[in-house]
Amino acid sequence: MKRSYMVNSVVQKKQAQKFLTLVKDTLSAYEYQPKRIADLGAGDGVLTYALKRAYPNSYVLGVDKDAKVLKEASKQWQGVEFLCRDILQLEFREAFDLVVSSSVFHWLGKDWHKGVQKVWEMLEEGGWFFLHQGGRWTYYFLYDLAERIYTEMTGEVLKHTEVLFYPTLKEFKEALAKHFVVMSVFSNIEFQQDYSLEELLKSFSVAGARVFTDRLSPKQREEFLMLLHKRAVEEEIPVFGRRLYGVMRKPLTVEVVPARLEEVEFLIEKYEGEFVPPLSKRPSAGGGLEGGSLREYINSLSSAKIFAAKKDERVIGCLCYKMQALPFVSKPVLMVSTVIVEKPFRSAGVGRALYQKVLSENKELYVRTWSTNTNHLKLLKSLGFQEVYRIENHRGKGIDTVYLRYSHEGV
Repeated sequence: MKRSYMVNSVVQKKQAQKFLTLVKDTLSAYEYQPKRIADLGAGDGVLTYALKRAYPNSYVLGVDKDAKVLKEASKQWQGVEFLCRDILQLEFREAFDLVVSSSVFHWLGKDWHKGVQKVWEMLEEGGWFFLHQGGRWTYYFLYDLAERIYTEMTGEVLKHTEVLFYPTLKEFKEALAKHFVVMSVFSNIEFQQDYSLEELLKSFSVAGARVFTDRLSPKQREEFLMLLHKRAVEEEIPVFGRRLYGVMRKPLTVEVVPARLEEVEFLIEKYEGEFVPPLSKRPSAGGGLEGGSLREYINSLSSAKIFAAKKDERVIGCLCYKMQALPFVSKPVLMVSTVIVEKPFRSAGVGRALYQKVLSENKELYVRTWSTNTNHLKLLKSLGFQEVYRIENHRGKGIDTVYLRYSHEGV
């Protein structure tokens, strides 16, 4: 039976398609267009070329250390470049703004963390890293069978976990968070409906089975794979896999400086519709939520203190705060009324930098937001803000108004 990766990697291709959808949907939501893309562990180049089709104006590089597989890929796909190199040995003069890797990082084993560090080095500030790999218990029953067959054939014990690193979701997230702003980390479980046992065995023969076959002679290799296929069917090995997905950004270094209202007004006008309710429906910043206009809202910020986040002299974010009377305090307090980051720069540490600047100058600060503004709430709580007051269904059914407070002395 032909053991070509391009022919047999059925499962990997299906997984890569799901992964590609995650990449495209995420970048589209952030209005982000990558210019330099690297696909680490490109294999037969299917994902590499799909990225080129999705971003035709980008430079796309596929990296893999298997020369035979890359030779097939280079014949098949045009418009992309391939490099035969171990991921841990990569060095580039020019940084990438998007790095992806699908079904490969678990092969780094004990060097998994070095691979994460290498991606960090490859990326420019604000660059994206999408990682997909197996999690703990991925294809456990198939690996267990392979280990038994290997011992029967050689008399040696070889555990796949000695070669591969299949982390728990917690381990996965913690390792990535040491370097990146982790936007999203989640796990999916694959069952029979994702692919058949036959498809899994084909794909396993050119991937996971190499833990064992790379240590065997050509004759033993064929015997091993035939036994694996035969006994997997006989033992009715369940089709089960746990996949991990991570979406990260390399933090963006910005300059946070005092700004005039005129400098940030364009951000308010551009993104006012993302607020609940829209700022164009409000009479003032930090005040009522209906019966106003955008001009009234902007004019109400004339007394606010404003900071702008700048990158290469360009304003990409702002934070406005001022003294405000609140329904649950006896005297006016400092409250953030407006914080905005341009979409392509979100989830890259810009909002955090703005808040940190304000917190460094004030002992106490309040924020008002809404309960479905999950990213903002996550950031606030990570900075030490604590919820102090809530008005249920204040902004619509299921949408509460939430007040949070930060204090150097604690709440």
